[in-house]
Amino acid sequence: MNDLLEKYWNGDTTLVEEQKLRTYFSSENVSPEHEVYRSVFNTFELEQVMEEGDFDAFAKVKQKQSQDNKFQKKTWKGLAIAAGFALLMTVGAGYYNNQSQPQPDLGTYETPEEAREAALNMLELVSAKFNKGRNNMAPINTLDNKTASVFNLK
Repeated sequence: MNDLLEKYWNGDTTLVEEQKLRTYFSSENVSPEHEVYRSVFNTFELEQVMEEGDFDAFAKVKQKQSQDNKFQKKTWKGLAIAAGFALLMTVGAGYYNNQSQPQPDLGTYETPEEAREAALNMLELVSAKFNKGRNNMAPINTLDNKTASVFNLK
């Protein structure tokens, strides 16, 4: 039996010899020196029985994942519809504001001083709009900082 085991560990056994080893280790008359190898050969037998059976250890997990996926799909669909509606409202509001306000005359200026004054006025207007937009983002930045501290992102 020792020669057969040595041959098995070297990978030189035939299928018939491997079957002899399985039979030997599944019997009751295994010598004490070979007892340490019994669990290896019994594991092969257990794996074969489990492969032949239709036991599914992950059946409950798969069912839960399926339910979670359905919920996530519905959630994402709802978010996509809401985002599309918000985008449509934003574009529509911007278009409406552009149509309702008279357009300023963007003609030329006679002197460089007039052009400089007009450019400064426009830059002040852009700066005021930009700062107003930044102030509107303050609640979102606060929320982002609090979320990051909860999940240790920073």
